[in-house]
Order: sequence, then structure tokens, then C-alpha cells
Amino acid sequence: MFAIAGFYLYKLDGVGVLGPDEPRYLAIGRSMAQSGDWITPRLWGSPWFEKPPLLYWITAAGTAIGLNQELSGRLPMVLLSLAFLTVMFALLRREFGMHAAAAAAILLASCTAWIAWSDFALTDLPLAVCFSAAVFLALPLVRSADTEHVSVRLATIGACLGLAMLAKGLVPLALALPGVWFLRHYWNRYWLAAMVCTVVAAPWYVAMCLRHGAPFVEEFFLKQHFARLYSASLQHLQPWYYYVPVLLGGLFPWTPLLFLLCRRRPWDARRRFLLATALFGVVLFSVSANKLPGYLLPLLPALFALIGAEFEQKEIAELRRAWLAPCALLIALIPLVAHALPGMLGSWRITAFQWPRLNAAALFYVGVPIATVLLARRSWIAPLLVLCVAGEGIYLKAVAYPAMDESVSARGLWHHLQSEKAPVCDAGVERTWLYGLNFYRAAELPKCSASFKLALRSEGRKKPVLKILR
Repeated sequence: MFAIAGFYLYKLDGVGVLGPDEPRYLAIGRSMAQSGDWITPRLWGSPWFEKPPLLYWITAAGTAIGLNQELSGRLPMVLLSLAFLTVMFALLRREFGMHAAAAAAILLASCTAWIAWSDFALTDLPLAVCFSAAVFLALPLVRSADTEHVSVRLATIGACLGLAMLAKGLVPLALALPGVWFLRHYWNRYWLAAMVCTVVAAPWYVAMCLRHGAPFVEEFFLKQHFARLYSASLQHLQPWYYYVPVLLGGLFPWTPLLFLLCRRRPWDARRRFLLATALFGVVLFSVSANKLPGYLLPLLPALFALIGAEFEQKEIAELRRAWLAPCALLIALIPLVAHALPGMLGSWRITAFQWPRLNAAALFYVGVPIATVLLARRSWIAPLLVLCVAGEGIYLKAVAYPAMDESVSARGLWHHLQSEKAPVCDAGVERTWLYGLNFYRAAELPKCSASFKLALRSEGRKKPVLKILR
């Protein structure tokens, strides 16, 4: 786990803000810290009603203690992720034992999706942490109706769901519906969890409704929650099967271990609860017309808890090479991804992958996991492959981040624009680049008018080009 933590922290600000969301979330958190208004999220002075405040509060706290622009949100996300992995291990150890808990936590910590969303300031990780903590706290109640401290446990579950609501609105309440069924023996105590959840989440929602009224309700609830189910206006339309490849890719490089679940007979109540939570979430998100990869993140801890539970009676070190060989081959692909990633992200198309030329260092990283699965003692293979993920992840950051800073993030472009003596205007900048430039400028890039001599213009999603206005 120390290797994974080192990988998470390595070059955490080695690339500038990415995508359309991270620069806006960081800017809102920075604005909260500067203005002292910790109730209303504001983007460039205007109220911003799309997301609740938990991520903004975290970023504002990071800004207040003096972290730089990127680290103000990213470092707290890494620390939150690592803290959750520790809690996950502790809670699962009580249910499935030491070996199962260690396998679940380490495999989750080293999978692609959890790594990616731990290193960037996005709302998906806080939701995943708070919701999954509630799921794992419910496991003893699912297992036995005679569990001690039921009231305390239900109150803690309610608190976690309340924090999850402050992370991403009503989504955790929908995801918690399988838990309502599996905990039906405690239906007469549901009020306790509901009350604590309300105490944690309601003050911000009530304050926003009193302060902003109908505009907040329409944007936050009607548009950002319910319109996402059917509306094409939110620009994230995907086919119904979208989450099948996304889920398999998010589990990378441990995707083959998902098939361990096919061997389980019979399934006890705890395993059925974890599986129902994951499957219900996939179906729920698949029904929605608008889909994004990060939506599945809250489901991954439950899936890895299921995989880890397969080692309740034996160690993962006893797993046969045939199960780990496909994982090793996937890990060997990481150096290829490291060299191809900037180009793929530059066009935002997976199909833009081009087979890179590999140097000696890359070939070394390709060979290590393959040699591990072929030559190492069976009891060492799984731990060594986790170390390979950490080492190759560091290699990916060292190789890809400098190129991404120039071709994908607005930070490199902003450094170039600072050398221009004349002011620059927006002549049609693609939104990802525009939001990033606005973040580094700490103000919106002005629209072009007759008074400007230099203009930025985008052609597709490629890096905007600077043009001289006549």
C-alpha cells in the first residue's frame, strides 16, 4: 500500500487541469476561500447550481492552507482516497478476514478507475467514498439480525449518506435502494438513518433554497438530476450498453479476476447485497440517456469487495498463475498507453491510439510483469504485480504528463499566452480549453471585439491557435 500511496502522490501537479469539469470545480473552491461565502458556489462571480458543495469545501480548505492551484483540490482527493482504503480494509476484515480485506483494498487501489479519479479534483470520488462506506457499514446488519450497536451503525450509515448527498445530490439515495431491501428487518429503525442523513445534508440545501429559490431548484434538481434521464441538451448521450466496456476498462488490469465470481456457490446474504448494489447501479445509470465514465466509480468498491471475499478461506497468493497471467499481460500494456495517451487525449478518441516506438526503459517495463508471472514463486506473483502497477504508473506519469501539459491541458497554453504583450480574446475556443484558460487567468477570457489584436480559435478539440485580427 505504501507503493500505491507513493504512486498517487508522485507528480500530483505534474499536469495542469484536465477536462471541462476540474478547472471549474477548482475555480469554485478557490472563490469560496477568497470570498468567505461557503454556501453559494460561484463561478466567475455568478451562482453555480450544478453540483453540491462537498468538493468545493474541500478545495477551499486546500486553498486556505496555501496549496497551489492544482494541489488545492488534488491532494485532498488523494488523502481522502487513501483514508477510505484504510477504512475499507478495517470494515471488510471484520466480515471476511485479513486476506480478503487486504486483497479487496489493494486491488481497488491499483485499478485504473480508482487511480484516475483519486488524482484529480472531481465529484465522483467523494461520492464513491461516502456511499461505499455506508455499504460496508451495512454488511454486519445484512449478515445477522442480532448485531450489536444497531442504532449506532444505522446512524453512521445515515451520516455517510448525508455526506454523499453533499457530494452529488440525490444519486446516493437512488443507489441505496438495494440496501433498503436487504436491511428490511430493521424497517422500524429506518427513521434513525433518515434523520441523521437529513441533519447532515439538509442545512446546505435549505440555505440554498432560501437564498436562491426557484432558480436553484430548477437547475439543481429538475435539470441536473431528472433531465439527465432523457434530455439531449446535456451533451453526454451514450448508447445503453456504454457501461459494459467502461466497467471492464475501469477494473483494468484486474478485469480477468471478475470471473472469479462465477465460481461462487452458494452466495450468502452479504455477497448478494454487494452484487445487488453493483448491478442495480449499472442498470440505473444505463437507463439514463446521459452517461459519463465516472458515474460507475461508487460501484467499484462493492465489486472489489466481492472479488476480495473470494479469498476469505485462502490467500490471494494461492491463486493459480492462469488467473494472474492475463492481468500481467494487461499490466505490460501500461508503457504503451504511456506513450500513446497524450495523442489519444488530444483528440479525445480512443480510436486515435497509435502504436508507439518503445525505448529500452519502456521495453523493460513491458517485460517485468510478464517475467514475474512466468518466473516468480506463486506466492509472490500477486504482490509483485501490484508493485508493477505502481512502478509502471510512475513511468506513465513521467512520460505522459509533460506531453499532456502541452497538448491537452490549458496550463502550457496559458504560460505561452503570458509572453504575449497584447491582450488575447476568445474567437471560438473549445470549452475544455476555455475553462482551463479561465481557471489560470482567474477570470473569463473576453469575447473578441474591434479593440483586440490577438484571438484564440479552436479547430475541433485540438489545441487552440493564436491568430492576428485585422
